[in-house]
Amino acid sequence: MQDIRNLTISSTNPCLIIYLLDQSQSMAERFGNASHSKAFEVADAINDILYEVGLRCIGSGGEIKNRFEIAVIGYGKESNTVKSGWEGQLQGKWVVPIKSIFDYPLGQENDKPIWIRPYAETNTPMASAFENAKRLCNDWINWGNHKDCHPPIIMNITDGEATDAGSNFSKLKNEVEQIRRLSTNYGPTNVFNIHISGRPGDKILFPNYINSYDRYEKLLFDLSTPLDENMIRIAQQKGYNIAANAKGYVFNGNASDLINFLNIGTPQ
Repeated sequence: MQDIRNLTISSTNPCLIIYLLDQSQSMAERFGNASHSKAFEVADAINDILYEVGLRCIGSGGEIKNRFEIAVIGYGKESNTVKSGWEGQLQGKWVVPIKSIFDYPLGQENDKPIWIRPYAETNTPMASAFENAKRLCNDWINWGNHKDCHPPIIMNITDGEATDAGSNFSKLKNEVEQIRRLSTNYGPTNVFNIHISGRPGDKILFPNYINSYDRYEKLLFDLSTPLDENMIRIAQQKGYNIAANAKGYVFNGNASDLINFLNIGTPQ
């Protein structure tokens, strides 16, 4: 295994990021004390991070270099279905280079391009979403020189319990376990979870352990992988108190925590 600290993400050695977006009916509820729905806040955060990633990839000549390849997978927009979240000119595509993303926005809001619209419609086929992400990761890792690239990063944003997880969450656990076995020469695939909760109580940000009676909270924590050294450094710069072996897991965070999480999980 090679040292990821020596890796430079480039158009020759890009990084794959997959966003899994819960689009189930409960995402229509308000996001904490915000005036907007959870679905709106999530779509807004994804649009912001896509824009920021694109700006990071602008070369000295003003061109966008394809340092990142990105998939957005929505689950719950239709009953028991998982679909690409891209629309417009990108509809039907799965993994898209960042330059193509910037070439085909859906439009603009607040003087920034947007690509993702909010949806909140049916149930929560999360295991199927991870299964789809597994296939994308496997195909991507085994294509071209991607074994020499940064390990893929999967960020799952959800507010509810999977409706297809299986007995004792066995199906969901199995899919994530298979994903975590997929690796490049720089390490295994990362799985991070942003757990949006409507339950009153303290938020949990990047813990290295949890003591909870909520079995689904514990599940998503267990499914999450640790942050690497670079991610821990970014989190500390943003003011988070990060302990050793902190995991990429947030529970009950606010809108600022959501966008910070997306930034922390995106390699610099």
